Amino acid sequence: MNKLDEYEQDILQSVENGEWKSKNNIDDRLAQLQSYIKNQKKKAISIRVNENDIYELKKKALENSIPYQNIIQMLIHQFATNKIQLKM
Repeated sequence: MNKLDEYEQDILQSVENGEWKSKNNIDDRLAQLQSYIKNQKKKAISIRVNENDIYELKKKALENSIPYQNIIQMLIHQFATNKIQLKM
């Protein structure tokens, strides 16, 4: 099992201590998010990617039961919205 960093450990401890409560509107929130995703405009792009990177990406996608294209979309979105950053 993967080790948790300090931040993740704090969150786990908080959840286990019962500090998080459901808002009980899961169905409404799910419908809202599905509508948002459905109505987003998509644009097809073409990029050249290292063959080994695609192989590893597809392998991870299979391990997580998600299409590899979705992983690429998520990574682009997270980078575009400053949720992840490049380390140089």
